Order: sequence, then structure tokens, then C-alpha cells
Amino acid sequence: MHVTVTNETAEVDAKTATETVVGVDINEGCVALAALTESGIEDSIVIDYPEIKEERHRYFTMRKRMQKAEQTAFNDVFRDKEQRFVHDQLHTVSRRVVEWIQRFDSPVIIFEDLKDIRDDIEYGPRMNRRLHSLPFAKLRDFISYKAAWKGIPSDDVDPEYTSQQCPLCGHTERANRNGKRFKCCECEHQDHADRGAGVSVAQKWLRTQDDRNVPALNTLPQVRKWELRRQASGSVDGPTVTSDTGRGNQTDGIRGVSD
Repeated sequence: MHVTVTNETAEVDAKTATETVVGVDINEGCVALAALTESGIEDSIVIDYPEIKEERHRYFTMRKRMQKAEQTAFNDVFRDKEQRFVHDQLHTVSRRVVEWIQRFDSPVIIFEDLKDIRDDIEYGPRMNRRLHSLPFAKLRDFISYKAAWKGIPSDDVDPEYTSQQCPLCGHTERANRNGKRFKCCECEHQDHADRGAGVSVAQKWLRTQDDRNVPALNTLPQVRKWELRRQASGSVDGPTVTSDTGRGNQTDGIRGVSD
């Protein structure tokens, strides 16, 4: 038997030599990306993957019903199918993320450091089960290694207050955020909350760099969304373009920003 082994390595750019900082906010049903330079914000996108949550809930419900009927023979089969489905979906999402990031000059990817998130979660049995099983680390790993093969470095920041901080005026308050909707209690800026968190992540990393400037933002570009869903022929995704979300002059419904 002849076995061919190929050793491949990728050269990753230095974090400090990058031009574009891409803040990443990973959530239960989406990942939000915001690309900033020292001149301002270049672009942003929210990639939805609702079927991961839906399929995991479906398999959980089936296993619970089988346990109640004392028919547990197929537990491992269902668990394996669920894991393979989530694994494939995360690969597709991470590939889409890296493709989007490659559009920018010398990018660096900035994640929230969520390694201790499960130690701090305590919201009751049902919510705890959902949050403790979220594949935050796996999606981050998939994005990081795919990006590394393209020479793109990654780093992380403390996630504290990134989802509550206004990316325009900097005001930080829990009341700023209500689910997927963000409205600053100080300057009344409105936004998709996850996109805003992505911007805050990028800004926070820039503040930690001695030789980098944090751009002053007066407005943000329109929120663009992609939704990953399967069709009969396989997994597909498509864009949804929403309206601008700038400072003030918007209704509480956040015109053009969908959940």
C-alpha cells in the first residue's frame, strides 16, 4: 500500500500590518460582519442561518418524544444526523463569511472572546439548553482556518458591552438594545443590533492598537442580509437589501431592518 502525504502550510499576514478590520458578532441565528478602516466603515452584512436553530429544535423534540415512549434505540442516529447537518451548514456559512471578507484590502478578522460564555449562562432550563449547545466555537474555528488558508489573520476582544454600545456616539446602556433592534438612548441612532455589535467589536480592537485610529462615524451604510436556506436541489442562499439606518429621523420600527 502506498500512502501519499502532502504537508501544506499557509502564510498568514501580521495583524498589525492589516488595513481593514472586520468585526464579527456570532449569534444563535446569524453572524454579523462589519468592515472598518481608519477612514470609516467600508461595508457590513448580516448572514442568517435560521435552519440550524430549526433543525436542532426538531431533532430535540423527536428525541424527547422517543424518550417519553421509552423508544431510545434511534437516539444516536438522530444525534448523528443533527450533528452532520449543523456541521455542513457551518461550513457553508464560514465559506460565505471568508468570501465576503476577501473583498477588502489586507483584512484582519476580530471575534468576541466567548470561551467562558457557558460559565456565565443561567436563564432557566429551556434557554440554558439552547445557549449551552450553540456552536459559537465551531463556527469561529471554521472561519479562522478558512481565512488562514487565504492569508487572513484573526484576533479577539473582550465582548463586554459590545452589544449595548452605540457605534456612533459611544453611549453604552442595556436599554439601547431590544432583541434585534438597537436604538441609542442618547443620540437616537437606530440599527440592526447584531450589525451594530459587529461595528463595536471592530472599534474595540482598534482602540487596543497603539498606532491605529478609531474612525469617527456619523452614519452607517444600509444593512444587507443573506439568508442561508435549503431548497429541494440543495443548500442555497440569497441576498436581502434593506434601507439605510443612520442617525435619527426613523420610526421605532427601524425602517428596512428585518429580524
